[in-house]
Amino acid sequence: MTAIARSTVQTMTTPDVATVLGAYLDIVDDVAPGLVEGLYVVGSYALDDWVPGCSDVDIVAVTAEPCTDDDAGDLRTVHALLSEQWPRPYVDGPYVAWGDLVVEPATGLHRPWVLQGELHHDGDCFEINPVTWYLLATNAVTVRGPDPATLGIPHDAEARIRFVIDNLQGYWAGVARQVRTALQRDDVPDFDAASYVWCALGALRLHHTAFTGDVVSKRGAGLHGLDVAPEALHPALRTALALRAAGESGSVAAASMSDAAAVIEWVLDDVERALALRGH
Repeated sequence: MTAIARSTVQTMTTPDVATVLGAYLDIVDDVAPGLVEGLYVVGSYALDDWVPGCSDVDIVAVTAEPCTDDDAGDLRTVHALLSEQWPRPYVDGPYVAWGDLVVEPATGLHRPWVLQGELHHDGDCFEINPVTWYLLATNAVTVRGPDPATLGIPHDAEARIRFVIDNLQGYWAGVARQVRTALQRDDVPDFDAASYVWCALGALRLHHTAFTGDVVSKRGAGLHGLDVAPEALHPALRTALALRAAGESGSVAAASMSDAAAVIEWVLDDVERALALRGH
């Protein structure tokens, strides 16, 4: 595999991303020389929606063979050291082998993965999924390793659409119920802005994929919503877009969170209507 394109890190347009990835590479190459052969940035940075102060750095790191328990121990040290130097942004994502990338992502694949700076080594990594494979194949920023377009990464549109529909019907339906339950409490709290943005724009990202097969950022999801969602939801979407652009800081009132839940509920209903028309 090719050596690190150090210039790629140095010329990234967002200094925070370049700095933290440069530190990550220095640490991982010191602690586990030769382990990480490929490093690709996906997520908001790859989709041109990285917001300093609130976005994480989403990666896919690639090793020659599946990581052993000893490798995972080294990676745990790597991320602990990185967190000491740079607590934020988090460098999050899975560590997969080159061979993993030439087949459809398998649910329950036992690989190391990092979330909010904490390393896990089990089969519970959500990011090993068809959406990540699609972004890796089509939008990823290459920091180390060959161009992903040359790797033969499968990114079947139907698999991607099935994945997001399942996620909407499971995870996002649960989120909507949790928000409604919280809003029925006698002592309804304010909600943080990040939760509002997540609810108002997160499900809309999957709506876009369900209907187009493509993947968009949170900002892209908000713009998509302004095109397709009922006008009554537009104020909530504009609020979410403004909070996103401002770094998702602060809090929102309960009434606003109700509007965000309404966006999720509309997404769920709209997808169910489409499925019914298709006879699913």
